[in-house]
Amino acid sequence: MGMTGYFFRADDETLRKIKNGSTADIVFHSDMEDYLLDIDKTWHAIHFTITGCPYDGNENDVLTCLIFGQDPVNDDDLGYGPATTVEKETVVQISAALKEWDKEKFHEKFNLQSMIEHNIYPVMAEEDEEEFFTYVWEYFVFLKEFYQKAADEGQYVLTFIC
Repeated sequence: MGMTGYFFRADDETLRKIKNGSTADIVFHSDMEDYLLDIDKTWHAIHFTITGCPYDGNENDVLTCLIFGQDPVNDDDLGYGPATTVEKETVVQISAALKEWDKEKFHEKFNLQSMIEHNIYPVMAEEDEEEFFTYVWEYFVFLKEFYQKAADEGQYVLTFIC
C-alpha cells in the first residue's frame, strides 16, 4: 500500500459531475481508465525535484501546481484529502513549462541526499540513487505526456493522493 499519486483529465461535463457527485465513483469507473494516470509513489520526489520545496513552491512558478493542484474540487476525502483541480489555462501553462524538463535537466535537479534530509516520500536512507532516479524519471515522463494530452484536448486536471 502507500500514498499513490493520481491525475485525472476532465472536460467541463465530467468536472461538473464530479463537483456534484462522488469523485471516486467517477474517476475510478472502468469507463474512465483512459483519463486516469497513476504515478505510484513518485509524486513527492517529482514535486521536490522540480520546485526544490517539500510541499509548496514559488507562487510565480506554474509547476508548483503540477502535483498538488490549485483548489479542492469538492469535499470528498480520497484518502489524503479531496482532489484538487488544475484549471484548463494552467494545464496549458504547465504542459508548456514541462517541455523544458528533459532527462538531463531533471537529473541535474534530482538530489537524493536532499530528499532524505527533507523527508521526501517514499525515499529511504539506503536508496540507490540511480535506481530511484530511473523510477521517478519514468513516471515523470508519463506525467508530462498526460499534461500534454490534457492541454491538447482543453481539459482540466484533477490531482489526488490515496
